[in-house]
Amino acid sequence: MAWEPHAARKTLGWQPPAAARERVDSLMPVYRRFVTGTLEPIVKAYYPALLENAGNEYRKMVELSTKMMLVGHACTEIADYPYDERRQRITCLYGCCCFLADSFLDDFGEEATRAYVTRLELLFTTGWFEVRNERETLFYVVVSRLFAERDILEPTLRQAILRLFEAQRRDVEMRGLEAEMKALPRARRLARLKRLARDRSGHAIILLSAFLLPNLSLDYIRHIFVAGALIMFIDDHGDCYADRADRRVTYMNALGRPEQALRRIFSSHIQKLMQGLRPAAGRDLLIAFLTRYYVTRLQKHREQRRLRGPAWAVYE
Repeated sequence: MAWEPHAARKTLGWQPPAAARERVDSLMPVYRRFVTGTLEPIVKAYYPALLENAGNEYRKMVELSTKMMLVGHACTEIADYPYDERRQRITCLYGCCCFLADSFLDDFGEEATRAYVTRLELLFTTGWFEVRNERETLFYVVVSRLFAERDILEPTLRQAILRLFEAQRRDVEMRGLEAEMKALPRARRLARLKRLARDRSGHAIILLSAFLLPNLSLDYIRHIFVAGALIMFIDDHGDCYADRADRRVTYMNALGRPEQALRRIFSSHIQKLMQGLRPAAGRDLLIAFLTRYYVTRLQKHREQRRLRGPAWAVYE
């Protein structure tokens, strides 16, 4: 599913600068090759079954990590640092960690999800992670390589790790409060779901930035959090029907008219980024990526509504 300029114009009424759109298009295949070259040897060494997984998980992991690399590129440029090979490697490893962590949270049942959260807290407090299978071995190996790239006791980075973990834990806890959530007035229920989505992805992009940059200003954190939150809203809309099939309630699939709501969210978040970040190549790259992501996930949502099938990755 590729970038569709006409679809973007029809949906948004505007487009990012042509140079930024072309840059996104040219960087995606470059970063996809980098991700494959970095992750495939690690997967072959520690979890080769992932390469032949019936759910095509390896390819989905490559796609997520590729998109993460482009986001990391923009986050780095916005702060006026070079997106060198080391930073590219960090982002690639981070994308792999996010993919595997999300699978532990979402794909193996409630008991496994809660056990993972407990064990992850142990990892962050003691450095210990009891590996039970090859999938967890891959996760621990990638996490170890990622942590080796930075001093994770640096206050900003350590705080970013813990804030993302707390956001994940709140999300998991909320899943067990289905009856209590239903008892809330609709406006309060939607506000909680919206905050959960915002925090989980907002803190994820802050953590990525903390791995990539020596320091983060409060102004930088404020604006990059907006970009991360928008990614989650877009993502949840694209996976709306699959989430419903899995009985997973999100802010986007709890809305009566999600596409209209997402259009408003997208416009307001992009406006904040346009006004809050100084005009530069990094800002334009980030906004061009977010616009592309928005358009392709709208298409995915519509196709999923037509097919009523399971979730799948959008390959670009």
